[in-house]
Amino acid sequence: MARTTPLTQALRTRLRGTVVGADTDEFEQLRRVWNGAIDRRPCAIARCADACDVQLALQLAHEHRVEVTVRGGGHNVAGLAVRDGALLLDLAAMRAVAVNADLRAATVEGGALWRDVDAATAQAGLATTGGLISTTGVGGFILGGGAGWLMRRYGLACDNVMAAHVVLADGRSVRVTATEYPDLFWALRGGAGGLGVVTHFEMRLYPLAQVYAGLVVFPGDQSGTVLRRFRDFALDAPDEFCGLAVMTSAPPLPFLDAAWHGRTVCILALCWSGTPITGERILEPLRNAGTALADIVGPMPYAQWQQMLDPGAPAGRCYYWKTANFTRLGDDTIDRLCAAAEARPSPFTELHVQHMGGAVARVPRSDSAFAHRDAQFFVNLIGATPEKTHLESIRAWIRDLSVQLSVHALPGKMPNFTDRDDQDVIARFGNDHARRLAELRRRYDPDRLFSGTGHADGASARS
Repeated sequence: MARTTPLTQALRTRLRGTVVGADTDEFEQLRRVWNGAIDRRPCAIARCADACDVQLALQLAHEHRVEVTVRGGGHNVAGLAVRDGALLLDLAAMRAVAVNADLRAATVEGGALWRDVDAATAQAGLATTGGLISTTGVGGFILGGGAGWLMRRYGLACDNVMAAHVVLADGRSVRVTATEYPDLFWALRGGAGGLGVVTHFEMRLYPLAQVYAGLVVFPGDQSGTVLRRFRDFALDAPDEFCGLAVMTSAPPLPFLDAAWHGRTVCILALCWSGTPITGERILEPLRNAGTALADIVGPMPYAQWQQMLDPGAPAGRCYYWKTANFTRLGDDTIDRLCAAAEARPSPFTELHVQHMGGAVARVPRSDSAFAHRDAQFFVNLIGATPEKTHLESIRAWIRDLSVQLSVHALPGKMPNFTDRDDQDVIARFGNDHARRLAELRRRYDPDRLFSGTGHADGASARS
């Protein structure tokens, strides 16, 4: 059994929360994250009870010259919430969500998941832009921008942050707003971190209880027709619409003929946040884009829709992702994606096409660190397998497809969808944003306490 380190001993003496060292039985389970391909061993895991625990943990890590990572949901595909030899701050106990219905605002602790936010806000008939998978951590999602079903109407998740409470590397706890620490406020909204630990977010909410949403499943050989209809529709769609096209092997959906289970299909996930009667009319062209095998679109609670895609992204599978942004989705790109869909190396591998625009594009690029306001579409190549032995071949296949798509893609990469080998700061933020973020990291973290690459899928304001 591993020996207890001096840092672990010091943490156990002072923290209110529990401290899990490599000398405990819990360590093996708690060091794991959503992506089963990630196998890293922190020096210890500090399960912080509150912001004071975060301050103490950072102080002790600084004294012992140990780097720090932070985990909220642990959903980041690159596994950046955990690093060999670093101290892992686990915020899982900090998941409270307080809603002020009169102010249409919520205070969200740094370890909350989006399902926590959705459940709390739904009770007041309110909502805000959240993750497509409800087990995603709020913190990492916001720090990387935050693309979700409501983004075209209400902006990205980071656009709806009114304030953040941050513990800096030097131990200070500060409230960050547009007028208090405005440089940090700029960086926290899409800059993927490197600046401290966010213990609370203050979020803007909107009146929304129901959406007109659901899935339409088409045969795989109709993918080209469906994607072209989706592309053309999305370019002029009202802000109330947000959609996603997924090419994959049909899962055993109860509403889908069993004869189609395991065969290649194209699934449109459609969400209309306006009135249902208008949504039914507006979405009709998409629902009739081909010969549907199943159509389960209708009114439902927003919080229910937020969990609709959860079964397709279970924890423990081995994942590898690539992402590409486009100003336009040409026919050649669509044809390449359709051919790739038929040649996927595993039934769990998915090719996603999503559009942006709307409220996302109307926010000035200089307003926040998120640098991809000009992207009309982004494509995510999601390699997945339950067997780690198959991951290398899947990774090679995804990389090859990414190279093929890059011919017509923009140079940038969405921070929340980049894997371990896509952490180049210029690609993620552009030259000007990258320089500004680097300067802020030097100012707020001169000793490089948060010196790992990329942000974690928790409330870590770090890179």
